[in-house]
Amino acid sequence: MKAWLVLTSLFVSSNTFNIDTKNAVLHTMPSGYFGYSLDFYNEEKGMPVLVVGAPESESTNPSLRGIRRPGAVYTCSVNKATCREVHVDKKPGNERRLNGSVLAPIEDKAHQFFGATVKSNKKHDKLLMCAPKYKYFFSKFEVIEPVGTCFFAEQGFTRTEEFAPCRQEREFSAGQRCSSERLECGTGKERFLVRTSETLATAQTRSMEERRYATASGDLDGDGVDDIVAGVPRGNNLAGKLVLYTSRLKMLLNLTDSVSQQQGQYCGSSVAVTDLNKDGRDDIIMGCPFYTDYVTVKDVKTQERKPQYDVGKVVVFFQTSPGVFDRQEVIVGEDQWGRFGFSLAATGDLNQDGYNVSVYAFKDHVHSSRFLADVVVGAPYAGKNMAGAAFIIHGSKDGVRTKYTQKIEGHKFGPRMRTFGFSVAGGVDIDGNGMPDIAVGAWKSGNAAVLTTKPVVTLTGQTDADSVTINVEDKNCDVDAKIGRQSCRNINTCLRYEGRGDTPNSLEFVLRYNLDDHSPEPRAYFLQRDINADRDISIAKESKTRDHPNIIERRVRLEKNRLKCIKQRFFASSTMR
Repeated sequence: MKAWLVLTSLFVSSNTFNIDTKNAVLHTMPSGYFGYSLDFYNEEKGMPVLVVGAPESESTNPSLRGIRRPGAVYTCSVNKATCREVHVDKKPGNERRLNGSVLAPIEDKAHQFFGATVKSNKKHDKLLMCAPKYKYFFSKFEVIEPVGTCFFAEQGFTRTEEFAPCRQEREFSAGQRCSSERLECGTGKERFLVRTSETLATAQTRSMEERRYATASGDLDGDGVDDIVAGVPRGNNLAGKLVLYTSRLKMLLNLTDSVSQQQGQYCGSSVAVTDLNKDGRDDIIMGCPFYTDYVTVKDVKTQERKPQYDVGKVVVFFQTSPGVFDRQEVIVGEDQWGRFGFSLAATGDLNQDGYNVSVYAFKDHVHSSRFLADVVVGAPYAGKNMAGAAFIIHGSKDGVRTKYTQKIEGHKFGPRMRTFGFSVAGGVDIDGNGMPDIAVGAWKSGNAAVLTTKPVVTLTGQTDADSVTINVEDKNCDVDAKIGRQSCRNINTCLRYEGRGDTPNSLEFVLRYNLDDHSPEPRAYFLQRDINADRDISIAKESKTRDHPNIIERRVRLEKNRLKCIKQRFFASSTMR
């Protein structure tokens, strides 16, 4: 009697969930909106720190003594949960000038929201910190204007300079969003940090609908010079849009979501630029956090479509030729009220598949290979208990993978976590393993988390048997004195792993063998004597019997880039058909 043995070839690829959530460095400051903004910065001696904004915080800065909640910026270790406030405002108190014969304040730093923005450039060696609610007095002290102000830092914090170009313009809110290279900021009233009187003049004529909110920079016309993209979430009949400008502030074009013109979806409230598909041209990612999905979910009873409010989405615009963005991909969130796309950051190549941007490391070197970018997307009200989540989206040769690779949920960092994903940052190798790492902020619970990327291992394997058929009459192996002889064969497995990033030269894997698991009484089994003779083999708890186990696990140590083949004997019952 012959029986067929069917073995499926094994191929495994383990290059997906590689953000390490178990060993996160979690910074906590329960008051002051700590985590409202964050970014990595090269503070000194080539070492990175995490800079975190707390715009409703009291300050320990002696210059701000007596001023109510001016806001604060902290530098936090990427290795341990310690932070310290940085003091960049050196002017004592509120500046005063003569108003007639009386010295009166001409500015108000109370509740100025300092730290609403912290943003470094692509090399992370320059930093901008803004206070969008800083107020200034005009017209003989009769009018107070919320003009906003910023502080620029480089060489750590040894060189700082105040930058307040809008002290004659209202509602300057550079603290909303900033780009990564030019340190140009959306102002809430103007397209970026204003630099000329001509630009200031245009601000007065802009309608509420046309006010710019978020900005990013990249080569958007193929000339090798970084251009600017500005988000206009109230433009395009309140559906939102992007406006592209050259480096000389000449408008290139407008971009809108061609699939949905839903009002109120707030497209453009977040934006990022990077090359997602390795074609050498920068692409644009636009967040639409208030998008409502009317299509995906159906009522179980009525089968009517149920709206999923504020699930959010991101729209990817691919630059198919210089200055042409005629291809789009849309990725929709999965949590009602989650606001997927509220924050965005290009991260560098998290899974080391070759589809990522340059990653800047701080261990005395810069890794500047041209790759594509993965993206981290914040959804501050997604997940369990609406604690928030951050999603990892991978670039690919086809553009972008429309299903997220990893969902990092805030509730797993503690029951008090809220608004996890309100701010995100990435693109820096903080632990020197050749992999970029990320950070996620949660202002409502006062948290900022640093999450490192584990080295990526790709495991490939092939398995087969000595023969695809078993002749149960061919009793070629001894079992024991009670059973006597039965038919046996070998399972041959060959494995190899390749390491990306700073992976070890050898790793231990667990190989699981499962025989005839769908049968009530397995017709094939492993020999107890073979298991006892090899300390690397153990019986799996799911095995249907321990006397003649059908499921075992075997520890195997592999050397990187070297093929290793293993034989494992199994037996076929004489009742096998």
